[in-house]
Amino acid sequence: MERQESLSFIEVSLQLLNNNLKHFKTFSAIVVVPFVVVFVLVMWVIDPIYRATAIVTPPSENSGSIASGVSSILGGGSKGGLGGLSSMLNFSSGADDADVVWTIFSSWELHNQVIQQFDLARHYRFKGKYPADLLKAFRKRFEIKTNNENMFEVTIEDKDYRLAAQMVDFMLVKADSAFNTYKTSQARQSRIYLQSRLDSCGKAIQALTKKFAKFQSDNNFYDPEIQMESTIKYLSELQGKREEISMEMAYEKEDRGERSKRYEQLFKRYQTVNSAMQGTLEGNSRDMGLVSLKKSPKLNAEYLQYESEAKILAALYQMLRVQSEEMQLEEAKHLTNLHVLEPPWENNKKVFPVRGAILIFTFFVATILATFVCNLWAFFERESGQDSGVGNQLQLLKNKFRGRRRR
Repeated sequence: MERQESLSFIEVSLQLLNNNLKHFKTFSAIVVVPFVVVFVLVMWVIDPIYRATAIVTPPSENSGSIASGVSSILGGGSKGGLGGLSSMLNFSSGADDADVVWTIFSSWELHNQVIQQFDLARHYRFKGKYPADLLKAFRKRFEIKTNNENMFEVTIEDKDYRLAAQMVDFMLVKADSAFNTYKTSQARQSRIYLQSRLDSCGKAIQALTKKFAKFQSDNNFYDPEIQMESTIKYLSELQGKREEISMEMAYEKEDRGERSKRYEQLFKRYQTVNSAMQGTLEGNSRDMGLVSLKKSPKLNAEYLQYESEAKILAALYQMLRVQSEEMQLEEAKHLTNLHVLEPPWENNKKVFPVRGAILIFTFFVATILATFVCNLWAFFERESGQDSGVGNQLQLLKNKFRGRRRR
């Protein structure tokens, strides 16, 4: 069976080859003419296309120091709280800046600048009426994408490899300038907002400081921890003295009675110590820095509230001050934000048309078509002289054509 299949394949191949040789002129014409036409087109008629590419680093990822600082102080270490504060203060992250750069490279303003700078309407031989069509023609030759290293690849294809490199250079300069303008404008708006917040925060600190000072002065309440410790220590000493005097009074009462002079002296001392304790508990010793135990919870709560608000406002003011200085520096500086790792160069290697592949493809397609035509022709010749369905149909077709010629 394998030998019969091999012979059958060889027989078919030889029959195809013989039919091609039998109509060799037709076969040669079908193969050579398209090949020569395509050869002339790709060599001299079709303009070659060249490619210029630049690799650019996107802006670095950094977040606002004020957002991280306030979040750490207030205990808001979650990503949601930090992101909400950053968006409220209108600070952008590195990912947002990368999107801005991508948008600038893809914007019609930058593309229109390239079209006008290099007179692409004349270069492309543009004959349309609408600028949008010219912009569309340019964008077919422009591409921006992200490579495996998350870098931007800016590519332009053109018939002139020198012009392609110049256009990429021009776009890099203009995109960096536009991004610098964007960052400067953003820094200016942020600085104005921070300055207004800084002024309001300063006024709030002054008002809170006056209220806090008045509260301390009115209540003689300056340091709760030390004052409470001193008060408790003082009361403990009075309590110890009172118990000591009470024991002596009891002993004197049993020994000499309540009418003795010693007992009267001890009783007066007991009353003095007791009144001192009572006055301390009621807050009559404020001038000595002692506090009333009955009023201390309320005073301590108010003091801690003032103190916490003062700390928050002081920390917020300090960070607003630092961030405002950063925004002023960002607004004043004019540095290169887009760093070109691989600048465009005048690459004279053609990317289109691919001559070798096109010619090989044309040759194979023309060969297949010529083989089909020649073998079909040979089949019709063989069947035309036989009494078969195909032969009869061919004879009818010939008779129709002969009848039309006679008319």
